[in-house]
Amino acid sequence: MKTIYFICIILFSITIQGQNNKEIIQDKRQIEISKAQLDRDIKEFEQFKSQCLTFRNFINNQNFIAAKKSKNVLLKSMNREIAQTEIKTKRARVEISQSNQEIKTDQREKRRNRRQYTGSQDDKNDIIRDRINTRDDRRDRKDDINDYEELKNRLRYQTSLTHQLKNASIINSNQIDYTNIYKETLLKFIKTMEQDIKGTRKELKEDRKEKREDKRERRDDRQERQEKY
Repeated sequence: MKTIYFICIILFSITIQGQNNKEIIQDKRQIEISKAQLDRDIKEFEQFKSQCLTFRNFINNQNFIAAKKSKNVLLKSMNREIAQTEIKTKRARVEISQSNQEIKTDQREKRRNRRQYTGSQDDKNDIIRDRINTRDDRRDRKDDINDYEELKNRLRYQTSLTHQLKNASIINSNQIDYTNIYKETLLKFIKTMEQDIKGTRKELKEDRKEKREDKRERRDDRQERQEKY
């Protein structure tokens, strides 16, 4: 009977170690992705603002042929931004799935610890660690869901603004028409890019925090296995 018990412990430890290794890879990759996204977002944000100023100057100088070409440049940048937001939205859904998996792992550990509970101090420490891990992972999942909803809303808004610019006519010196294009479309799109940068910074901060939490959980797992043996 003891042999079977120790075999189960060993198999569970192997499973946990595999999950821990997977988390290490996920944490490192997610931080790398967020860093690269932030650098790219800032660069493209500054580029888009410059393109908007170029477009405005062409309109002010009544160079409408050049303004039409500038409009196409803006549309290309906006469509690129939309494509990137789509990718971020899909990635956010994956992060929700990963958070769900971590919570399932927490639940398995809690059930195992309850079955093996004897009232010892080590067992009480295990229960406390389980509660902390579950609390942290549920908070991370809530953050992931909020990020996903924000990205979905941003994607819809960016798509709507892009359609507005695409359908705008640039055929004369109507300054009111230009003002509407700039204020009602371009400036609002710039705002979405600012929100995107803010969101990426927040995501990077959350990634680093999750990495620290996962590291603490792995330390707790090692300590728990040592206590069991």
